[in-house]
Amino acid sequence: MQTDTNLPTDVVEAIHANRKIDAIKRLREHRGIGLKEAKQEVEGYILGHPQPSSSQAPKAESSAGRLILIAILIGGAYVAYQYFS
Repeated sequence: MQTDTNLPTDVVEAIHANRKIDAIKRLREHRGIGLKEAKQEVEGYILGHPQPSSSQAPKAESSAGRLILIAILIGGAYVAYQYFS
């Protein structure tokens, strides 16, 4: 079964599941093309069909990481203050 982009359905599903390498492998198997050609087609699909939800996740992870780092720095400063005073 093909999609409107000429990529097989399982390739598109792999792309949407953020499994780019798997999508490239599957496309090579389906079409018998080289690595470079398959990579270009998969990347072309990704550029033409951006996923809005994927840009939100790194920001949330980054914010949580910053909060943890700040908590560790504050704790370290408190321990240093108690030790030296």
